[in-house]
Amino acid sequence: MYTNRLFTPFVTIALVVLITIRGIGLAVSPHSEASGNFSMQSTTIHSVTEDKFNETIDLSSAITYTGALEGTSTLVGTLTIHRDGSTTFQGVETFTGLVNGTPGTLTFKLAGRGDPFQTLQLTSTITSGTGQLANLRGVISLKDAGLGGTYTGQIVHE
Repeated sequence: MYTNRLFTPFVTIALVVLITIRGIGLAVSPHSEASGNFSMQSTTIHSVTEDKFNETIDLSSAITYTGALEGTSTLVGTLTIHRDGSTTFQGVETFTGLVNGTPGTLTFKLAGRGDPFQTLQLTSTITSGTGQLANLRGVISLKDAGLGGTYTGQIVHE
């Protein structure tokens, strides 16, 4: 009878410690590599404006991702073509699908530069998420060579 009274508090304390340790482990999850391919499914040009030095194009695109990101997204942004043929891009992208098998939606802020040979390097920063992706943060680099390309980056569960 005496050992039973000691055993119950011991088990309770052990369970609380185990839950606490596992909780700390989840909060400090490591960075996850993300890589794969993307392809432009469609692009709509909403407006084109010109000045002496630049041509500015407001556009939207539908994109499909494979790899660590599996799904589709809608991008809205501004592409500026400079007199020397280089480009700059800024936009917002909303992704819906799976990230390493976990469903939800992510919003990215995109910024990038391109060379006169139409190769565009973009940095895509996660600004928010919904569903099971609500606590994801990270940065993905996209290399676009026309109608698609590759992406690599780091994703962190906060």
